[in-house]
Amino acid sequence: MEYDFIYDRNTLQFSIRLAAEHEVLGRFLLDEFGQQAETYLPLLQQLSALKPHQSMQYQGKEFLLEVENSEVTLSHNTLFNQNNEQPTEQQQALIEEGLELEQQGMSCQCGLEDLLKLLREWQQFLAD
Repeated sequence: MEYDFIYDRNTLQFSIRLAAEHEVLGRFLLDEFGQQAETYLPLLQQLSALKPHQSMQYQGKEFLLEVENSEVTLSHNTLFNQNNEQPTEQQQALIEEGLELEQQGMSCQCGLEDLLKLLREWQQFLAD
């Protein structure tokens, strides 16, 4: 996973630049934990303590982070609402026409080790 950490001296804001398929991860981290290094510690400790075949879930304000067999899936909560409801006739017609709601940027997957590396480096960047 490729990423860059950015500090804007004009706005005094931190940001993370990730590849398009992982952009949602940057949004999750900043929205959920903000720009203070210490706020990431509980999640980092929880993820670091996982054994190879253990699973866990972290329910954030807007996202659900799930770990299963060292694979991480991050999904926006609206995806669960879309998947659990029966579509109306009108929605079904749109689906059949290929006009489904855009889900790009609403979920991503990565390995646990990649996420841990990102979290540790991001936390260190914020602390410096």
